[in-house]
Amino acid sequence: MDNSLRRLSPLLKSAVGTPGKAGNFQRDVIIVQYLFNLIKPIIQYDIPEDGIISPTLIRTISQFQSIHLRFQHPDGVIEPEGKTFRGLVAAAMKYPLASQQSSFTSSFFRQPSANENSVRQLVNDYLRKERYNVADETLERSKLIAPGIDGAVSLTEQDFTEAWENLNRRVELNIIKAFSIVESGGRSGFNALNLPIIAYEGHIFRKYTKRKYDQTHPFLSYKYVKKAGPEWQKNNIDQLSAWNTLAKAYALDAEAAIKSCSWGMFQIMGFNYESCGYKDLGTFLKDMKSNACKQLNAFLHLCNKNSSLLSAMVNKDFYNMAFNYNGSDFGDYDVKIRRTYESLEKGRR
Repeated sequence: MDNSLRRLSPLLKSAVGTPGKAGNFQRDVIIVQYLFNLIKPIIQYDIPEDGIISPTLIRTISQFQSIHLRFQHPDGVIEPEGKTFRGLVAAAMKYPLASQQSSFTSSFFRQPSANENSVRQLVNDYLRKERYNVADETLERSKLIAPGIDGAVSLTEQDFTEAWENLNRRVELNIIKAFSIVESGGRSGFNALNLPIIAYEGHIFRKYTKRKYDQTHPFLSYKYVKKAGPEWQKNNIDQLSAWNTLAKAYALDAEAAIKSCSWGMFQIMGFNYESCGYKDLGTFLKDMKSNACKQLNAFLHLCNKNSSLLSAMVNKDFYNMAFNYNGSDFGDYDVKIRRTYESLEKGRR
C-alpha cells in the first residue's frame, strides 16, 4: 500500500499564466509551453518554447480551461497542483513524447538550447512516471475492489453467543445484536458486490491528507459541516457509488482512503484499525473483506479497547453508547439502538 510512486514532486515551482496571478518563472513557462505543444492535435497550433508569458499562451490556457475542462470562469492560470495542470498532463499523456527538438524551433532553423532540452527531458520523465502510475493505480484499484470472501457473510446465533463470552458475559447478547442491526441497516456485513458495506467520509480523508485535495477534489476532501451533508449523500447514494468514491480516493492516498471509510457489519472506521487488534491497514482491509466473523472480532476488540463504550454497553446507557461509538454528532443513534434492543428483547418473550 505504498503510495510513494504516485506522489511525484510538483513539476511547476510556481503558477503560470495571467500576470499578477502567477509567478511565471521562465522554467515553468517553458514546461507549460512544451506541454501544450505535446497536445498540438487539440489546440491546432504551435506555442513558442521561449519562457515568455504571451497573450497567446494566456489565451491558450483560458481556452483549454473553458473548452476541455469545462470551467465556467476560466482564469488563464495553471497552479502547480491544480485542476488545470492535472488536466493538461492527462491530455499530454495521450500523445507521444516529442523529440528533443520541437517542431516550432526547427521551423526557425535553430537548435534548442541545453536549458530547453533539459526542461523537455524533465517533462518527458514526469509523463513516463505518470503513465506508470496510472497503470499501477489501475492494478491497485483492481486489487481494492476484488472480493475476498472466504467465509459466511452473516452471523449465526453461535457467533453472537461466542461474542457474549468474549465480553465476559457482561454485555447482554441483544446489545451486541442491536449494534450489528443498526450499523448494517439490518443487512449482513456485505453488499451485492460481495464487498463489505462501507460509507466514505470525506472530512476524515481531508484530515489524513492535510487538506491537500480540498481544491482539486472537493467531493473527496471537504470540511465537516453536518452529519450526512451533500457531499456525503452524493458519495454514498448506494454501495456502488461508495466503492467508486473509495477507489478515487485510494488512487490519491491509499492509507488515508481506507482510514476514511466505515467498514462492514459494525461500520468500524478504518482509522480505528489498531484498536481493532491490527498492526497494519492491509490486514484490516483483508479481514473486512473476508467474512462476518472477522468483522465481529474487530468490533469486539474495539469494545474491549474502549472502556467508556464497554461500560455504557454493560449498563445499557444508550446515550453514551451512541456518543462513544459515533461521536458527539450521533443524531438519533441512541434511540435506534434502544428501540432495536427493546424489539429483540420483546421477541424473546
